[in-house]
Amino acid sequence: MNEEGCELCGGRGWIVDLATNQARRCTCHSTRVRGRRLDDLGIPPKYQGCRLTNFRLAGDVGDQLLTARRDCDQYIEEFMELDGSLNETGLVFIGPSGRGKTHLAVAVLIELAEQYGVGGRFVDFTSLVADIQATFQPDAPRNQADLLRPLQEAEVVVVDELGARRPSAFVSDTLYLLINGRYMARRPTLFTSNYYLTSEADGDPADAARTLAGRVPASLISRLHQMAKPILIDAVGDYRHELQAHQHR
Repeated sequence: MNEEGCELCGGRGWIVDLATNQARRCTCHSTRVRGRRLDDLGIPPKYQGCRLTNFRLAGDVGDQLLTARRDCDQYIEEFMELDGSLNETGLVFIGPSGRGKTHLAVAVLIELAEQYGVGGRFVDFTSLVADIQATFQPDAPRNQADLLRPLQEAEVVVVDELGARRPSAFVSDTLYLLINGRYMARRPTLFTSNYYLTSEADGDPADAARTLAGRVPASLISRLHQMAKPILIDAVGDYRHELQAHQHR
């Protein structure tokens, strides 16, 4: 509900207690602010409905999704430290396409924005690489600093599909500066990736070949080990297919 259509405050955004002659914010104001904060996250329409409460756990999903969901709940619960500071450690969801990685990352981001009022941003890795490359053009509408500043300064950032595209050396360096800058500023970052951080994946040679090595700078992979807790979702069926099957029953 927006302020203009609110029956409680008549569109003023404030409610005056005539007995005490004191004013307080109407509930419609907090609803509007919360909605604006969610709009500012930059989440694509496809994922705007993702919540932990609608993350499907019924059916043959295996223990990994249950564990991943619990890890997300715990992360949200422990996100705010006792001194009011934010947990600087992030998460990296790892597994093949269609396993629910982006759903969980987006759900955590939304929950943090709603519960703690933090500012955040969602960015797709492939789009980010393309946007960085576009800043090289002489007639580019924005420069690299304009592009990266919102991602550097946001309290929480989701980088979706890390390693989905092989960037040039210069773009790789820029990505490292962005992620390392967030690490040094102790700002948490959430990642999703189809690629493992290391070649020790599962002992499976096929999985060992699916690492981030060669797709992002080695220095960035080293940083990921320090700044994000890995959550593996690689031993379950296709989450999207399972969800679609359930919806069409």
